Amino acid sequence: MSIKIVHELELIRCKHSKVESIIHENNSGFKYPYIVSKIEGTINCYLSSPLHGRSIIVDFNTKSNRFTVTKGNGLTYFPFGFISTGELENNAWGFLSLNDGIRDYKSCEYVNGLGIKTNIMDAIYSLSSENLIFDNKIEYIKPNILQYSVECPYRIADIPFLSKKTINQYISKWYKKFNSNHDKLHCIATDVLLKNIRTMHDNKVLHNAIHSQNYSLSLELLDFELSRTPITPYESVADETFFLELQKREVIQSLEIVNQLCYFLKEKIEIKEINKIMGKYGYEGYLN
Repeated sequence: MSIKIVHELELIRCKHSKVESIIHENNSGFKYPYIVSKIEGTINCYLSSPLHGRSIIVDFNTKSNRFTVTKGNGLTYFPFGFISTGELENNAWGFLSLNDGIRDYKSCEYVNGLGIKTNIMDAIYSLSSENLIFDNKIEYIKPNILQYSVECPYRIADIPFLSKKTINQYISKWYKKFNSNHDKLHCIATDVLLKNIRTMHDNKVLHNAIHSQNYSLSLELLDFELSRTPITPYESVADETFFLELQKREVIQSLEIVNQLCYFLKEKIEIKEINKIMGKYGYEGYLN
C-alpha cells in the first residue's frame, strides 16, 4: 500500500473479512473487504479527517493518482467497529444497508454520465456475517461494502483539519481544471456547484444531501445514498411526487457551501458575481 506518501492521514486498524457475494463490479481488479476492528485489526487503513464516520481510505494508485475508498466498514470516529444505539436494531452505526449501497452506486454512475464530476464506482459486495456484542448480547450483521475511487480524499468540510499546503495542493488546480476566468476561488466553486445543480434538475435528479461533507476538494460530488434519479426512483409514491419540490433547496444548500469556502479561504464573498452566475444557470431571484 502506497498511501504513506500522502500527508495528514490518520491510521486506523482493520481486519480482512470474507466476500460472500458481489452485487456490482466495474472490473477494478482489487477488492478491499476490510472492516474496522479494535482487537483483531492487522491491516493499516487511513482516515482523511475525524468527520468520516464509516468510510476509510484503503489504497492509492500512483499511476492513476486516485485514492480507493470503501464505505460501510464500521464506525471510524473511534476504533470500535459497529456500534448499536438501539434505534437501529442490528443495522448498527457504521453499517451500510445493501439497498442504500445499490442506490448510491447506480445513482452515482447515472450522474457521472451526465458530465458531472463524481467519485468513480468500483464495486458493491456483501461480507460474511460478523458476531458483534451489543449491550452484552451477541448480534449478527452482514456488512456491505461500497468501493470507489476519488481524485481527492478530503472533503470541503475537512479544511479546518488540514494544512494550507494540503488544501492548496487541490484547490490551486481549480482555475485550469474548470477553465475558469473567475478571480476568486469561491466564485469558481459557485459556477461548478450551480452548473451541477442545473444539470441534475434538468434530468430529474435529486441528490438530497448537498453539503460540504459531500464535495471533495477537487469538487467531486459524492454520496448518492439518498438520491433520486430516473433509474433509481423512490419507492414511495409520495416521495416520487414531492422530489421536484425538494430540488429547490439544493440551490440554497450549494450557496451554503460557498459561504463556508469564503470563511475557510478568507475570501470576501462576491455577491454581484454570484448573482451573475445564478442568472447564468436560470436561478435569478434566489438572493432577492
